[in-house]
Amino acid sequence: MKKLILGSFLAALALFFWGFIYYGISGIPYKFLGQSSDTVALLLKESFPADGTYILPNPTSEDMQELMQRGPVATVHIKRGGFDQHATMMASGFVHGWIYCLLLALLLNCVGKKMEYGRRVGFIALVGIIGAFLARFGDAIWWHQSWSWQFSNFAYTAIGSALAGLVLAKFVSKEEG
Repeated sequence: MKKLILGSFLAALALFFWGFIYYGISGIPYKFLGQSSDTVALLLKESFPADGTYILPNPTSEDMQELMQRGPVATVHIKRGGFDQHATMMASGFVHGWIYCLLLALLLNCVGKKMEYGRRVGFIALVGIIGAFLARFGDAIWWHQSWSWQFSNFAYTAIGSALAGLVLAKFVSKEEG
């Protein structure tokens, strides 16, 4: 178990640095976002009474079909008071990545012991791609999020899973025999 915890920690570090490169240095995903003015933030604060997620039109509305066709259609995630991006978000993001990598390590430990290193890497990459496909493209279909934004996040997750696989596959050894 110590090997899996160490391996998942190192894989989470690789994932964390990949996120820094992809989102922080390259800024690739942000090229797919629309731009708005600062006045929109004031309107949002006035329009939404509490922190949370709001779907427009309201899915429980009796005339939802008509409202969907008329538009606008939006999902708004709002934190009215803001948050500390550099401390809380980064620490939470690392822990999230570590738990993800630990779950991948546990899965690989269950099924990957008869595989060669390259197949173990490929298996973890495929698991990540499957999860990203479901979540990212499902968000584009069901929640009307832009395909370009979701594709850029799919690419991040797919590549990040392959990187995690490169690390994790070193910590799950092939069984002899």
